[in-house]
Amino acid sequence: MAESAKKIAKDIMKTEVVKVAAETPVKEVARLMLACDISGFPVVDDQEKVLGVVTELDLMRNQIAPNEPSIWSTIWGMDAERMKKYQDARRKYMAKTAGEVMTSPALTVDVSESLERVANIMFNKQIKRLFVTDGDKLAGVISRSAFTKLMLEMEK
Repeated sequence: MAESAKKIAKDIMKTEVVKVAAETPVKEVARLMLACDISGFPVVDDQEKVLGVVTELDLMRNQIAPNEPSIWSTIWGMDAERMKKYQDARRKYMAKTAGEVMTSPALTVDVSESLERVANIMFNKQIKRLFVTDGDKLAGVISRSAFTKLMLEMEK
């Protein structure tokens, strides 16, 4: 692990990233996920700035109607966190585009971030991929498999 401690995000990121625009229809995102066998894409603007991420879980939420608040919640009021979760689920259910269904903001790291920090973020947040930026622009992606490959490379 001592050798990997010297590496930074730029050293293991993939630079060829499949990405979508906010205007991309949800059904097109689904087709792209299946065609590319990738479970999540960054949503970017015209300048390649990462706006959010759309994942298979987001697409599942697009197919499942959220539970409506109970009459008691309506009368007595919902706490802010439950209300936010309901509104988010409702927004994703009604979404027609990547920009509407995405989770935002997406977690990103700079190209110079240490791999230890990258791994900690991915582990603690339980995410499969982390987008790498150079300034404000998308530069690459690091997936869990990058760490598996790194482990095998270090055996050599």
